[in-house]
Amino acid sequence: MKSQETPSLFQFACAAASPCRSLSFLLLLVIAGVCAPLDAQDNTQDNVETFCEGDNTCVPDSLVFRWDENNEAVLVVEGVGQDLSATVFLDTRSEGVTSWSYGLRHDPAVLTLLEGDCTDDLEGFICGTDAADRAVAPFYNYSEIVGSEQGSEVGFISAVVLSFVAPAHLEAERFNSLARLTYRVGEIPPGGTMVRFVADELRPVPDSPAVGIQIEVGGGGGAPSSLVHGKLEIPFTGFLRGDVNDSGALEVTDAINFLTWMFLGGPAPGCMDAADADNNGTLGLSDGINILTFLFGGGDALPEGGLLGNGCAPDPEGEDDGLLCESYSNC
Repeated sequence: MKSQETPSLFQFACAAASPCRSLSFLLLLVIAGVCAPLDAQDNTQDNVETFCEGDNTCVPDSLVFRWDENNEAVLVVEGVGQDLSATVFLDTRSEGVTSWSYGLRHDPAVLTLLEGDCTDDLEGFICGTDAADRAVAPFYNYSEIVGSEQGSEVGFISAVVLSFVAPAHLEAERFNSLARLTYRVGEIPPGGTMVRFVADELRPVPDSPAVGIQIEVGGGGGAPSSLVHGKLEIPFTGFLRGDVNDSGALEVTDAINFLTWMFLGGPAPGCMDAADADNNGTLGLSDGINILTFLFGGGDALPEGGLLGNGCAPDPEGEDDGLLCESYSNC
C-alpha cells in the first residue's frame, strides 16, 4: 500500500481553488503544528528606547518621563483642554551625577507646554525637584521652552550643572526628579501623541548647536542607557472583528494566529473581542473556522453578530460578555 505524503504548504496553496479542501488542510496543518511559525512579535513598548549600550561612553542611568496623574509614562485621557502635569526623572544608577542635558519634543498641534509658575527665576522649571534641592550656588540652569523664536523645533531644553565649586551630585540608586512641566491637551489623534526625548534637534538660540542628551558623572560620563518617553492615548473605541493580529485587515494569518494561540500556546491576541469572530461571547475553534469561511467560503460568517470585514466598531455588548480589548491600534 502506498504511503500518503503530508501535503506541503505549496500544495496547500495550490489547493486554494477548492475552499473546502483549503479549509480542511489549513485546520489540519495548524492544529498539527505543521504550519510555519507566527511572525515574531515586537513586544518592545513604543515609548521605551534603548539609547546607548555596549560602549565605554554609556552610563547605566535612564531618563524617564512620567505623567503625575498616574505616575506612569503612558496615560489614557478623555477630552481636550485639560492641563496635565508631568515630571522628568533620572533613574540614577551612577555615583556622582553632577550635570545633564536633554531635549523634549512634542507635537504643537496636540500639546502646548505652559510656562512655569515658579517664583525663583534661577530655578525655573527645575523648581521643587531633587535637582533644585541638590544644587549649590553657583550653579547653572538653562531649562526653557523653545520654538521658532530660537530657530528650533518646538519643545523643551534642559541643561543643568549642580555646582561649579561644590561636590554637588544626585543621590544614586533612586529616581531623581529633574524638571516639572505642564502641558495643555488638544485633540489627540487615534494613535496617541508622544513627548519624546531627543538629541541634536532642539537649540536654545538661532544658529547655536542643538542640545544633546548627556549625563555627566564626576569628571566623565556619557549617554544614558535608555529613554522612557511620555505618551498620551485616547480611550479605545473600536476594532475590526476577526483581525486577531491587529494588522488592520482580515487575512488567513488571523486564523493561524488564533488557532496557534488556542492549541499551541502561541501569543495571545491583544484584543479578545476581535478574536471573538462569531461574537458569541466565548473563544473557541468556531472563531477560527468563521474567519476562514469568510475568506475562502464567500459566506457571511456572522449572521447574527454582524459581518466580518464591515469596518471598525465597538463591541455592542461592551464588557458584559467578559471579553476585553486591551489593545488595538488600527481603528
